[in-house]
Amino acid sequence: MEESKRTESSIPAKKIDIIGFLMVISPLISSIFLWYWFLYIDVIVVMTQYIFVVLALTVLFTTILATIDSHRLGLKVRIFGKKEIYGGSFLKFFIFLLLWMYSYPVYLFRRGKYGGRNLLYPMIFSIVIFIISSSYIYYALELRYVEEDALQRRKLYHRNTR
Repeated sequence: MEESKRTESSIPAKKIDIIGFLMVISPLISSIFLWYWFLYIDVIVVMTQYIFVVLALTVLFTTILATIDSHRLGLKVRIFGKKEIYGGSFLKFFIFLLLWMYSYPVYLFRRGKYGGRNLLYPMIFSIVIFIISSSYIYYALELRYVEEDALQRRKLYHRNTR
């Protein structure tokens, strides 16, 4: 009886990784916002600016989450290898921000070595959906802008020919 209690209590409970979940799901949430507002915003200039704001906020939010998570897991950035000089969280933040397309997926892949879960495959799915969604919406907006511009030019041309 005591042995069964020991084995039940000695089994480590799996922790819920909220920060990792938010890092993976935030590009998907941004994609949902882009599609939702794409359907309801008719002004093209506003929507084009909105796409870039959503892209920038997504990169900034995931950078902040990755910096917090890397600090929590104890990741260190080696500045000078021979003398064991390491950078702090401020340096990690700028590395994640400036090299987001490379450092964010690599960090989510390598975080398994520091005690977190390897989130490469869910992140690839999330980022691919986010990039395809934002690219398609931007392309559709540019196409709509060109069509409206051509329509306005035709109207001006027909007014001047009368």
